[in-house]
Amino acid sequence: MTENTVQDSGHKDEPMDAILNWWREIKAHRGERAELRRCRTPAEVAFVPAYYRLKAALPTWDREKLAVIAGVLADVETSADGVRLAAQFAHPKDGGATARVSEARFRRLLRVEDYDYVELFPMMKRLVTMIDRKANIRDLVWGLYRWDPKTKRAWAESYYMNIPKKE
Repeated sequence: MTENTVQDSGHKDEPMDAILNWWREIKAHRGERAELRRCRTPAEVAFVPAYYRLKAALPTWDREKLAVIAGVLADVETSADGVRLAAQFAHPKDGGATARVSEARFRRLLRVEDYDYVELFPMMKRLVTMIDRKANIRDLVWGLYRWDPKTKRAWAESYYMNIPKKE
């Protein structure tokens, strides 16, 4: 299994700094985080006050994309820097021999239409749970923000290069 690591993503750090600060803030406010975690659609996220603090920090970002990011990040308990998110999906649980996210489920994720955040939102929330709520936040945020063929190809490569070999 190769280790697919995150080097320099080339993304500006300002938006990511704002997102990470917001994420740390909601982790400390369990009630707000719980409210976001209960949201089942990006539209529901827009009714949660914590979302608007993130929106205020990133006023030029698309509202729907930011709602998806806020709702999914609320499910992340621990940041896992260094390993790409899709590689995390492929890694087996300790002592296990199969990927945390099955190939069938991962292919369903890749079939989500570009920028179809209504379908992507609950699927990503479930996948974050499947990796024990420990996610590469930078990779998660940029993947959600740019859910397009380029992102899907990068995630597919990362997943399939790290999936346990079948014996």
